[in-house]
Amino acid sequence: MLTLANAALVVHHEPVAPPSLGYTLTMHHSSLIDPGDLWRPNPDEHPHVVRSIDRFEGRLTITDQDGHSFHYPSDGLVPTAVADPRAANTRLPQTWARRLRRRPEHQGGDE
Repeated sequence: MLTLANAALVVHHEPVAPPSLGYTLTMHHSSLIDPGDLWRPNPDEHPHVVRSIDRFEGRLTITDQDGHSFHYPSDGLVPTAVADPRAANTRLPQTWARRLRRRPEHQGGDE
């Protein structure tokens, strides 16, 4: 699992508008990348999700969520990203919360 702590280089944080999570651009050694991690095959795009990895004869092949494959040296640094942690508080902010409407009490005589 890629983390900021095991990154070879932390580049900068990239904020993203809600509801998506932001992420930090990083570089990690290729041996640390696992399926489910984020990596950046193109510097001008958002990170892709690693679907599968093949390490063979000094070459690393990463396949993304769309089935596209990218090749890297198996012993080098790869441009990656680490997603911001999810908020522990899953309640809606006060400004989003709806007040419950009270049902009007029945005010009538005998029917």
